[in-house]
Amino acid sequence: MVVKGNLRFICIVLLILLMVGCATVERQAFNKTAHQDLKRIGLIEPACNKEYYVQNLGHAGMSFGLIGGLIAVADMQSKANEFTELMKSRNFKVDNEFQCLLATELQNAGYSVKVIKTKREKADFLNDYSNLDKDVDAYLDIGINAGYICASGMSDYVPAVRLSIRLVKRETKDILYQDIISYGYELRQAKAVQIDAEQRYFFKDFRAITENPELALEGLQKGLPLVAKRIAEDLISQ
Repeated sequence: MVVKGNLRFICIVLLILLMVGCATVERQAFNKTAHQDLKRIGLIEPACNKEYYVQNLGHAGMSFGLIGGLIAVADMQSKANEFTELMKSRNFKVDNEFQCLLATELQNAGYSVKVIKTKREKADFLNDYSNLDKDVDAYLDIGINAGYICASGMSDYVPAVRLSIRLVKRETKDILYQDIISYGYELRQAKAVQIDAEQRYFFKDFRAITENPELALEGLQKGLPLVAKRIAEDLISQ
């Protein structure tokens, strides 16, 4: 039982790392009153690992030690590969779609937005903002990933979009806002702002997902404007 619990814990930790880039993000609310000079945001192209995960956090293989754990990981990776191909064949690019939605929401919130292209060494926040476009007041750095998660083989697969976000002032490099926002499946270990998904996007098993990929895609896309709107609200909340 201890081995099973440890494997499940490791699986959850790895999943958080996969989805948000960093397991712990210190939440910081944005103080609009203190930063009224912020007018133009540089929206950095989101970090994304380009794979749509399929995770069973209570996989039966975790009951059988290291070998069972490896079998569980292989099974979930196989499902992720198949689901990723289904999403790619439908031209779903979660990072691109979300970037467009967020830019619109920020503009509606009163900001001027400039999209900034950059190369990332990994799907995580940038370590250095010094060499980015300087024609903005602050940089909005984002990591986003999406997929489906179930708690066990007896539970529904639930859509999941995870986003880590950081607003950095260009001149001082101070972090003005930072958070993790979660749509769909709730991973409490991530300590994220939670946005629930509609139950019509829950699937009883992976076969149900593959038999209705359009609905599975809709389940993920449904969360993107909700997350974008929450961020825009956070940036004008005070």
